[in-house]
Formats: sequence, C-alpha cells, structure tokens
Amino acid sequence: MLQLFQSLDLDNKLQILLTWYNQYLSQYTNTRGKRITIGVAAVGLLLWHKIYQITTPPKNLRHIPHISFLDFVRSFVINKLSISDNFQQLHLSLVRDNNGIYAHFDRFGWVVSVANPEAVKQILMKSDMFPKIEKKFNGSFITRFFGHSNILQVNGQEWKKHRKLANPAFHRSMPVKFFGEKSQELFNYLNKENPGDSFIVDVGNIMERVTLDVIGMAGFGFNFNSVLDKNSEWKQIYDDVSLGVRDPLYLLFPFLEQKLLWFFPKRQQVHKTLDKFLGMLNGIVEHKRRVLRENVDNGVEEAEKDLLTLMIESELRGEGVLTNDELMGDLAIFFAAGHDTTSFALSAAVYYMAKHPDIQEKARQEVNNVLCPDGEPKEDILITAEQTKELVYLNQVIKETLRIAGSVVRLVHPRVVTEDIVLSGVPIPKNSLVNVSIYDLHHNPSVWDNPEAFDPERFAPGGESDRKSGNGFSWTPFSNGSRVCIGQNFSLMEQRVILAGLLRRYTWKLPNNSPHTDKLITGNNIIMTIKNLNIEFHKRF
Repeated sequence: MLQLFQSLDLDNKLQILLTWYNQYLSQYTNTRGKRITIGVAAVGLLLWHKIYQITTPPKNLRHIPHISFLDFVRSFVINKLSISDNFQQLHLSLVRDNNGIYAHFDRFGWVVSVANPEAVKQILMKSDMFPKIEKKFNGSFITRFFGHSNILQVNGQEWKKHRKLANPAFHRSMPVKFFGEKSQELFNYLNKENPGDSFIVDVGNIMERVTLDVIGMAGFGFNFNSVLDKNSEWKQIYDDVSLGVRDPLYLLFPFLEQKLLWFFPKRQQVHKTLDKFLGMLNGIVEHKRRVLRENVDNGVEEAEKDLLTLMIESELRGEGVLTNDELMGDLAIFFAAGHDTTSFALSAAVYYMAKHPDIQEKARQEVNNVLCPDGEPKEDILITAEQTKELVYLNQVIKETLRIAGSVVRLVHPRVVTEDIVLSGVPIPKNSLVNVSIYDLHHNPSVWDNPEAFDPERFAPGGESDRKSGNGFSWTPFSNGSRVCIGQNFSLMEQRVILAGLLRRYTWKLPNNSPHTDKLITGNNIIMTIKNLNIEFHKRF
C-alpha cells in the first residue's frame, strides 16, 4: 500500500490525504484553527516528501554515483552553463571513472545516464526491454506542441502505426534539387545584401532561416519565406515557439505551467503564440487532405513531394491512418529534427572549418573535383544525389562535427527498464529510467582518442571510428536501432548540399574578436543552440 501511494503524483496524493482527513480525522478536530493547522501540516509533509524525492536518488539507485540535484539546478537553470562547460565541470569525472554510467535528476525523475558503447548498444537494440517512457505532462508547452501521440515518444503498436506512414514518406522524399535551389537563394540574398568582396554574418541566424524554409516546404508545403525576409512573421512565431520548448525552467519543472500558468504572464503569451502556430498546422493538414482526396495532381516529382503529402497519399492507398492531431504531432517532431538540429549542425560545421582552414580547403577541393572535373566555372551548380555520394571527405567533416558538437545532447525520452539487468557491471533494478547521453559518449576519453580535438580523419575508411565499431555504438548522433531518427538521411543530405554550395561560393574564417575563438559556445538544452556566431566570408565568385 505504501509503495502504491509513493508511486502516485502529488495531486493524487493530496486527494487521498484530504479524503482520509475528511473521513477519519476531521471528527477529532472541533475547531477551525485545529483543522487548518493539521491540513497545513499534512500538505507541508507531502511537499517535503516531494522535495526529498527530487533531491535524493531513490534507494535502489544509490549504489550509482550521481550528480547532486543542487549542482544540476545551479548549472542548468541558474548559471546556464554551456554543454561543454557542464560536461567538464559535472560529467567528465563521473563518465571517466564509472565506465560512463551515473545518475542525475531530470523532469521525468532520477535517470541512469549511459555513455559507454557496449551499454548504449544494449539499450538501443533492445527496444522491448527498454521502451520509451510515455509519461505526459498534460498542459505543458512541450506536450501541447508535440501532442499526445507522435512517432518519437509512443511504443508498441502505436509507434508502428506512425512509422508505417512515415517510413515510406522519408524513403520516397529526398528533395536534393530543392535543397540546392534554397542554397542558391540564400547565397544570392547574402551577396545582394553585402555587395563588397567580403562580409561578416551571423551563421546561426542564416542557417536557422534556410533550414526553416526547407522543412516548411519539404515537410508540409508551407513557405516561411525567412531567407528573403529576415523579419518574416511566421519565422518570428516559430522562433517564439522554439524558445518556449527550450526554456530550462519549465523543461525541468513542468508543473509550473501545468498548475501555476496564471502566475506567469510571459509564459501565457508564449502559449498564445503556440495556439497560432498549431492553428496554421491544422489548417494545412485539413487543406492537404481535401486536395488529395480530390486527386489534384500538381505534377511534382515523387522525390520532391513534401512529407505530409506523401503520408496522406499512403493513407489514401489504405496503408494506415492517423488523426489530424497525430499528423500534427509528427510534423512537430519533423520540425525539431529537420530544423533545430540541422541548423545547429550546419553552423557547427562552418565553425570548425573556419577554425581549421586546411580542412576547409581540402573539403573545397573535393567538392570542385566532383562538380567541376573539367575546371571550375564561376557559377552555381545544382548537385545531384549521385554526386553527393562522392563527397567522402565532406561526409567525414559532417560526421566529426556531429561527434564533437552533436545537435542532440541526450535522447529526448528516457527508457524504462522492464526487468532487473546489469549494464557494464552495474546492477539496474526494474522500472528504473535509463538514458543515452550522446554528448558524454562522444566526449568520453575512454572511447575516443583526444575527444576534444576536431579530426575528420577519425571517420576515414579504416580510421578510429571503423576500429571501434565492433565494441558497441560509439557514434550515435541520430540514436540507433529500430528507433533511429527517421530523418537521418534527410538531414545528412541537406547538410551535404548546403555545405558543398558554401565551399564553392566562399572561403571563411572567424573574425578577430570572436567570442568563439577558443571553443564553440553553445546553449545548455537537450537540443544544441548557438548565438552570435559571426563568420567572415570572402566571395570566390
């Protein structure tokens, strides 16, 4: 009975306590003052119990070294340390000294974090033994944005229903031509805005704009027009939504907006902005369904069709069905995977090639050899899907960027252990939460040689990555196994096309006064962010 009570959330505990008080205790309290005193004491006891649960690891996980709750809050919410600083100050010693296994608190509770290849492989390859937690924070911003049923967080038959429609869509859609055209639109805009031979631009900003336009059109046929209009209304709306998702205070303490939203007027305004964004998505879903039911053929090539169109077409062929809300949840996931993560990955790749001009030039020579084997014309060239396969070194640059500064710090949803297990010699009891810390894994000095150095040769044929592949999963920027990121190939192709175009058009370096001179300064959320990454570009033609 006690265990059942402890497993309930705070609301249910309060309800049980009040019922018990009314039925059994109130008859012994004959004055209003006594009743208030006892009631306050009971609520205080429950709150103390809740605080104790948050700040202290559960008894069955205390054999695992952990990051203290106060240290976690201080670094995450108060000091807002960058991911790299957070790793160096809090995670590194635990990762290095405990075979990459330690515990920490997050919004789901106490979680065992895993950062060694063998254990990571075990978790990701055995999805039945390690299903994703399906806890939902009803009323929270994240739950409203991503919905209650989407391809990322559900399990079993529910997940298969989403995957059945999404998988074919991603296999059929690879709009390489559109990626190239959007790249050219960006370059032409930059050159028009900056008529001289060189200019300085915030790369994070321009990558956010081009990837937003790409996912808008390639995802569901909506033009944000953010490349040509930096003040685009819908770009600003999505930026507000994206910031709302990443706010560390509400991410860590979702009950603040679940129960106390009236107390935070700024947060209320962000929810209103989300209403507008979700209304736009719902309108597009309804319009697409109507148009496709009427068999309107717009003559778009299969590979260039947007994902929403392809998913609804699969529905109409009888391959499955999703509600509007489920489709909108999947589109929100595609947004996070296709915009925020790809935007950061592109920005980071530009940064590391600015820091290492020799790597930048080697990648440029490869691109020119592939696209211009008979000499380099001074004009843009639309790369083909076949030609991207020849960009071997550029692909190494992208992979090393995703290792040293991967867009996703850890899996968004922890996994639940369905039976008592042992991970790399550490007993993990049934019903514990475990998660893969991707950043810790990629920076684990027991896994990678000199992990803080940027070295694309790690991913050369026969290089360090190949040599380590038999020992588990040492490189997992897109997760792995059956729940691998469905947009992995989409994102990698977009990165190859945009970076190839940049390399042909420009050379670039960090300005002398860059705050990123020593290292890339990032945000501190699950999805990496970057601010004020100014890069000095020089036009090649």
